[in-house]
Amino acid sequence: MDKETLDRFLTIPGVTGIALLGRKSRPYFYRSFQELGKRQQDALIQGLFQVLESMPSGFDFFDFQFAQQRVFVYPLNQEWVLLVAADDNLNLSHYDPAIRDLREDLQRDTHRGLAVFRRFTSPQEGLASIPHTPEAAVATDGANLTSVPVPEFLQAVNHLCQVTVGYLGRAVIVNYWKMARDQVLEVDPTAQTLLESFQVERSAEIRYTGSLQHLDPEQHQQVRAWVVMFIKRCEEVIRNFRSLLQTKELSPQEWRLLVKG
Repeated sequence: MDKETLDRFLTIPGVTGIALLGRKSRPYFYRSFQELGKRQQDALIQGLFQVLESMPSGFDFFDFQFAQQRVFVYPLNQEWVLLVAADDNLNLSHYDPAIRDLREDLQRDTHRGLAVFRRFTSPQEGLASIPHTPEAAVATDGANLTSVPVPEFLQAVNHLCQVTVGYLGRAVIVNYWKMARDQVLEVDPTAQTLLESFQVERSAEIRYTGSLQHLDPEQHQQVRAWVVMFIKRCEEVIRNFRSLLQTKELSPQEWRLLVKG
């Protein structure tokens, strides 16, 4: 299995998460599974393997409700189990052939599949894998950044939120903002106070709760890294999302402020 295969699978409407669990190996959680707390993840693993012990050999799959999502369980071999989380929008006519192909790929070459999952779920994968385009580079290099009024940044980032809601919906982008922030903080823990002062509301708006009037160049760099990571999350579903933003949805001034100097 390669990255493109997993990419395509994750674009199926209704698929919200995927995980690979080993009896004696570390688990790999992605998307909605990553949003579970550590206790929920541990409970899921423990409960799942207890159930599997009681299942007849050769069973195909089963599903159950967990943490407000439907979870499908597919054994791959004696060691590994594939999990897929879905919501009520799941289209089985698209899902069934796709999961069959994905499962066969993983069974055929589990080691390669593990490498792909490891890449997707690595804490530093997000920033490390951003393409080395000029706009991505500026998010990790503050040399060209200047002091920016917080209200100006806030107006631009909320316009980005409004645009993205039209493509992905409120619940999805709220999760994407939070997941993107966590990934940035894995790489740059010094940004925690600043990024956590930007509250992601359930309405998919971002509200500033701090006292800064301006972002200095270093702070501007940190919030841009968050924006770039959020855009990368969206690109996993909408492949040309960055291009849509730059050429159609955002003004040149907003693009420069949020992504490119």
